Amino acid sequence: MSAEIKEWQPLALIKVTAQFLASKDLASPRLDAEVLLAAVLDCSRLDLYAQKSATALTAAQLTAYREFIRRRADREPVSRILGKKEFMNYEFAVSPAVLSPRPETEILVEQTLRLLSPAPKVKKSAAVFQALDLQVREFLVKQTDVERGGVLPQELLNSLDATEVKAIAAPPPFAAPRILDLGCGSGCVAIVLAKKIPAAQITAVDISPEALTLARQNAERLGAGEQIKWAVGDWFGALPAGEKFDVIAANPPYVARAEELPPEVKNYDPPLALFGGDDGLDAYRAIVARAGEFLAPDGYLLFEVGAGQATAVSALIKQKFPAAALELTPDYAGIERVVTAKI
Repeated sequence: MSAEIKEWQPLALIKVTAQFLASKDLASPRLDAEVLLAAVLDCSRLDLYAQKSATALTAAQLTAYREFIRRRADREPVSRILGKKEFMNYEFAVSPAVLSPRPETEILVEQTLRLLSPAPKVKKSAAVFQALDLQVREFLVKQTDVERGGVLPQELLNSLDATEVKAIAAPPPFAAPRILDLGCGSGCVAIVLAKKIPAAQITAVDISPEALTLARQNAERLGAGEQIKWAVGDWFGALPAGEKFDVIAANPPYVARAEELPPEVKNYDPPLALFGGDDGLDAYRAIVARAGEFLAPDGYLLFEVGAGQATAVSALIKQKFPAAALELTPDYAGIERVVTAKI
């Protein structure tokens, strides 16, 4: 940014800043320039191109922005500069004690929601239903729930066997699911699940007292504080014996000790939340070893995993729970990112 120009308007400033950040080999130079400028001007990114576009920055704003850009050029993440990160449309405060929420972790939350959210309630027309292939009908019976308050058409009832009728009439399997978030960090997983499933009973565990303090603050600010219990400790060691959960979800440390990391991660994320031993699998071993003590019958164990780890983590689960049904869910880049096991 040239010191000779006395005034800068947002669009010109974004253009030259994006060029500068691109010269530093940053992955998203224009996005970074926009987000940081929006923070300085206390507006949305859209406003930079609308109501703020013709307004020149003050000297104080320009000084603040220059400092933000200097830090970003030194590879400090935008979330660390601003002290916050958006995750699934909620804003979370972050600190040196926690990982900044990642897009990959959204897959873990989405998979948990898919398992726990009741299927949409739909009315079925008997005539249309009977015209479907038998295999399709069986699938619909298993995946949907008949709207409450009405009476099933007798013609439809006659077309179903006793097992299918029972499946239709049964309430959702997890009306008030008990969820355990192991290694909660900023609280992003537990808090989004609490917001999306108001009836859920959630326990969040982290070994770091500083991380747990921040997670509590995020929960209070986002209106989920009363729905979540917090516990400090090492995985299941923080819980009373005999407590049971329908779902155990974890995004544990999974970086191998010798793995090379970008500066944004290596210099700013807490090592306690990053490294999982020589092969990156130590946390998975510890969790799988005791998961059976805390999972309710027909419960689910969900892990976020690093790139290339899904097969190894699946093998750990199968070794402990040979009958477990496994599912691998890819992230937005097609990498197998979440391992789900029905125990």
